[in-house]
Amino acid sequence: MQLYSFYFFIFLAAVIILFYKIPRKFQWILLLISSYYFYASWKPALLLIILITTLTVYVAAILIQSKPRKKRLFITLALLINLGFLFVFKYLNFFSATLDQFTGISFPQPHFLLPIGISFYTLQVTGYLIDVYRKKIKPEKHLGHFALFVCFFPQLLAGPIERSTTLLPQIKKLPKFKYEQISDGLKLFTLGLFKKLVIADNLSVVVNRGFESLPEYKGISLILIIFLYTWQIYMDFSGYTDMARGVAKMVGINLLENFNLPYLSTSIQDFWKRWHISFSSWLRDYVYFMLGGSRKGMILTISNTFIVFTLSGLWHGAGWTFIIWGMLHAGAISLERTLKIITKDKIRLPTFLSVIYAYTLVSIFWIFFRSPTLHDAFYILRNSVVGIKNFASIEYISASINQVFLFNTVEIIITLSLVCTAIALEISQRNTDILTRINRLPALIRLLIFAVLIFLILQLRNAQIQEFIYTQF
Repeated sequence: MQLYSFYFFIFLAAVIILFYKIPRKFQWILLLISSYYFYASWKPALLLIILITTLTVYVAAILIQSKPRKKRLFITLALLINLGFLFVFKYLNFFSATLDQFTGISFPQPHFLLPIGISFYTLQVTGYLIDVYRKKIKPEKHLGHFALFVCFFPQLLAGPIERSTTLLPQIKKLPKFKYEQISDGLKLFTLGLFKKLVIADNLSVVVNRGFESLPEYKGISLILIIFLYTWQIYMDFSGYTDMARGVAKMVGINLLENFNLPYLSTSIQDFWKRWHISFSSWLRDYVYFMLGGSRKGMILTISNTFIVFTLSGLWHGAGWTFIIWGMLHAGAISLERTLKIITKDKIRLPTFLSVIYAYTLVSIFWIFFRSPTLHDAFYILRNSVVGIKNFASIEYISASINQVFLFNTVEIIITLSLVCTAIALEISQRNTDILTRINRLPALIRLLIFAVLIFLILQLRNAQIQEFIYTQF
């Protein structure tokens, strides 16, 4: 049951109506049952995995506090069980194939169905366990509240990765009905739905067609395909986050912001403060700082950066393309830090040029993220500059655009409009988020804006709706 499906709309309407009809002391029970039903709608058998995770971490956290002398044993066992699930379902086949390739020994390569959301809720409970172990928080004694913290359905598929210090207190004190939270939630959900179904999915048609026929493209046509992908993945993932935050807001829960204008970043380091914030901050707090961060000299700082971003790549997918993607980000950040030290941070590019630099590098790195194989990624890198002497030729540019869009003028106009809309959404939020801006408008204007959005969703949604990109991780 995807967040954009008709069945989800029926499910959500029923949950919201019941949530505000039943006594407040039972609201968490409704949300827990709804979350388990939502998860089971994908594949009921996989519900057992999240139940084991919940019980294991719940018990381990209590034992860590009550028996501090054995707390290292308890956290180790709990992490082995839960990270073990992640390894078996997501990475076992990749590591078996890699060992087979390097050793020549034939290892078993089982193919398991990846439990939906396992990468996200595993990190969420791991952070909780580490916080209990460090005595930063006390373990949650209410099993029901903790279970809801693990499986809260709006953010279960692809985050944001929540901290217990922000989500659990809200679960414990669910609010009374407020018209504003329903209204804001619906607005945020609609904006996210527009980003996903209208912008991301329509861009995916062109991008997927390009990647399925890479040998046919060279030069500007390849650059254009990658440019469109940068906006596809951003609109797809930020669209999901807006939808998740909108649903949560309808029941009075505020989820973390996951994006802060990432394509207006002025460096790769700045990009990771703005992109997938809940994940990058998790890596910072639970991996980078635990390794020593930047406190032990430049060599160890660079080493820690490569470890963190290699894990980041591997977390996104069990493949060398993802690992290289992570390492490229690590290399760029390390180079930026080194140059700052050498120049004593006295040489700075104008903001406009810094944004172009960061966006260009991020776009190049996305090539490895999107490419099915390393061969495809290197093909794009080699052939993107083919015919560079013709890049200023109007005829060459026109021919490249027509090749990408199969001489379909309507598709060209729609795609250009969608990209311009995505960029406008980004720029318009430089000082104030778009929901706040909309809420400041007169009621009639607000109504008109969302009527237009809904009309566009109904008219321009792609017939073949694509699965959210990040639910695959």
